[in-house]
Amino acid sequence: MNAKQLIIAAAVFAAAGSAMADQTFPYVEFSNAPSTKTRAEVAAEVRTPAVAQSEYVEFNKVPRGKTRAEVRAELQQAYASGELAAIRNTEFVEFSHVASTRTREEVRKEAIQAAKAKNVGSGS
Repeated sequence: MNAKQLIIAAAVFAAAGSAMADQTFPYVEFSNAPSTKTRAEVAAEVRTPAVAQSEYVEFNKVPRGKTRAEVRAELQQAYASGELAAIRNTEFVEFSHVASTRTREEVRKEAIQAAKAKNVGSGS
């Protein structure tokens, strides 16, 4: 992205921000509102089990998901039972057994050439 595009993007964001700054609800000042409970009452309320339990979620009680092997086994079972026969080849592609036709050095040289060509063409 060049400087001209960045300036245009900043101008668009500034215009959008000012358009959304229109206040639709009146501001109400609550800092001077009198409290109906004492500090001790609030602290006692926080210590009660009913309030303490509803304030957060304990994620250590969430059941674990399936492993990759379990999901693949389930998928193979669905294929075997015919549940996914119509979409067998569109589910996922396994790339773990693809043989390369180039050597590591050929790929490295090609990447260097592409990087040089990009740097020359970008004007930087």
